[in-house]
Amino acid sequence: MINNTFVRKCISVLIGTACFVAAGLFVGRAIGAPTVNALFVAAYIGLSIGTFEVFFVQSNTGGRFRSLPPLIHTLLYGVVILVVYVIGIALVAWLVAPPEQAAEIYARIPKSMPAVFAITVVTVLILRVVSFLGARNLWSLLIGRYHRPVFEKRVFLFIDLKDSTSITEELGAQRAREFISRFLFDISKPVTDHRGDVYKYMGDGVIATWEWNEALANANVIRALRAAQKSLDERGPAYEKEFGRRPAFRAGVHGGDVIVSEQGDLRRAIEYNGDNINIAARMEQKAKDHNLPVIISGVLADALKAGAVPLTRVGEETVKGISKPIALFTLGD
Repeated sequence: MINNTFVRKCISVLIGTACFVAAGLFVGRAIGAPTVNALFVAAYIGLSIGTFEVFFVQSNTGGRFRSLPPLIHTLLYGVVILVVYVIGIALVAWLVAPPEQAAEIYARIPKSMPAVFAITVVTVLILRVVSFLGARNLWSLLIGRYHRPVFEKRVFLFIDLKDSTSITEELGAQRAREFISRFLFDISKPVTDHRGDVYKYMGDGVIATWEWNEALANANVIRALRAAQKSLDERGPAYEKEFGRRPAFRAGVHGGDVIVSEQGDLRRAIEYNGDNINIAARMEQKAKDHNLPVIISGVLADALKAGAVPLTRVGEETVKGISKPIALFTLGD
């Protein structure tokens, strides 16, 4: 079954390919290449570089590639571009163009190579902006959806690495950062797999959000939590082998109406404000207080019970900044 994360990555690749095709057609026309040839090469290179960037460079597997010194990283990326480009030229000469055009096609390589590198750099930057902001957030910013504050009903998940202080003391700052980065990757993918969005990374934790109905549909927010735990369990031996210990998390979940708006000037961002996001943060603190992996607010628990999600009542307590007591639940068996 194709998961939502894979779909979103494919959309990013298509965005990069479209950018490459648009620029490639312009360059092809400028150097006198036939439109069909330019279209084929541009689409091939855009798809290849987009796939390499999104599915390797930006993945957990590509962590070592990203951490290379800038000069080595750039040189290796340049080699990838060169190989992809030469293969693309060979393919267009073999599959698309008439045999008599082959010599002319190869002769254009010195003219087109600088443009290919320039277009690739711009395309990769666009893909990294999409990855940084998220495709849905970027689209909302582009269309001005939150230019004026909007009320939305959303669910928030605060998920935090347990015992992060002792991990840093034990591993040291650099190794602890590697541990935390691996942890954040392993818990983020289940969120996007189950139709959520990573709103922010906060040190050793993540704030994720869903539209209310998407969070409740198939209990996506709970399935994301269970999938995150399963991911950590499956990768536990690898963590132990590399770091000498396994990660665990605490999580708090709550939902309700919030105000969504664009904030900032030179750097724009979508922000959520209101008591309900603060309550979600307090739920994560309650999970720590009760030494439980997950605490879910009563408001959200009532909605989840309709979907037959097994929950266990913990009690009813006040939280900082909120006058009325809140019912607390945790996940049942």
